[in-house]
Amino acid sequence: MRHHRKILYLISFIFTLSVALMAYINSSFISSFLNEKYVGAIYALGSVTSILALLVVNNIFKKIGGYNFLLSAMLLNFLAVLFLAYAKNAWQVGIFFVLTFTFNILIFFCLDELLKIFSKDSIMGRIRGTYLALANLAWIIAQLALGTTLGGFSFKIIYLTSSIIMIVAFIVTYFYLQNTIEPAYDNVNTKKYIGEFLRNKNLLRAYVLNFLLQFFYCWMIIYTPIYLSAHLGFTWKEIGLIFAIMLLPFVIIPLPLGKYSDKIGERKMLMWGFGIASLATFSLFFIQTHLIWIWALALFSTRIGAATIEVMTDVYFLKHIKPENEEFLRVYRSAPPVAYIIGPLFAFVVFIFIPSFNFIYLVLSTLMLYGIYLSSTIRKSDI
Repeated sequence: MRHHRKILYLISFIFTLSVALMAYINSSFISSFLNEKYVGAIYALGSVTSILALLVVNNIFKKIGGYNFLLSAMLLNFLAVLFLAYAKNAWQVGIFFVLTFTFNILIFFCLDELLKIFSKDSIMGRIRGTYLALANLAWIIAQLALGTTLGGFSFKIIYLTSSIIMIVAFIVTYFYLQNTIEPAYDNVNTKKYIGEFLRNKNLLRAYVLNFLLQFFYCWMIIYTPIYLSAHLGFTWKEIGLIFAIMLLPFVIIPLPLGKYSDKIGERKMLMWGFGIASLATFSLFFIQTHLIWIWALALFSTRIGAATIEVMTDVYFLKHIKPENEEFLRVYRSAPPVAYIIGPLFAFVVFIFIPSFNFIYLVLSTLMLYGIYLSSTIRKSDI
């Protein structure tokens, strides 16, 4: 069991490195084919496709198992990224980005499911903290690569590099996760398990908390790169350096907080996380200068809050499901695509009324305040 967890940590690290190389350039790449205000529509379309895929993934698991599904999704994702690198028009960009976005969601879901199988509730915080810390280290390495070397190359080269790394993840999965013993995946009534999920106050609360975090990521990932590059004039090497510093909390925070939560629970840390994220995001509205260290420090502060929320929300949720409850995990992991549907649509409406681009940070900081209240409703009996 411990051996399998280590392999999953490695696979997650490699795959996340591939995704992270693309994540912050995607919106700018798409905006080279579409108006920046409509970029979110492509993300929303990818999210709709992801949700539909999550609804049927259990049937695939039942037929071929999580291991075989993971291999297939990685291979298809590699092809989608490869074609995205050579896209020549908005239609091609839209189709291959939607495919890549969808496969990313499914692969992360599958890794979550396999990790849950090889985890114990008594050390769930430690396991989840380690898993997230290593995955987030990949995000930092990716941004450092953009800030030092890859940021000087074309988007095409970055996508090709990402596809090569994805094949490495496929190879490690193929050779080191063979003969994985998986639980039997039952036939699931979609309407029934969604109803059960929504009636469980702990699962529903965890979902809303996760949705708020994913909404935060959605706006930050889509609009901050555009704001820094198109409105403040930062180069991609500068943005890569800023983002590398910004992401440090995701490596520093998860493991110690995961261990801490095993002792005291998640309520207070969730409240602190949302409070820090809200206040730090509010400060971004006032920063309109082209200084790397100021933006790095400000965005670093936002991620202290986000990293805390990410670990505590996952731990809180995973403590309330069993390994065979992959249907509940599927609902929970629908939060990112749902956020990427609502987030861009809401942003489109916001852009109609706000006088300048940076006002999105005021709106986002206000939304994060709700997370403080929701976290405060957790009781000791809920942990």
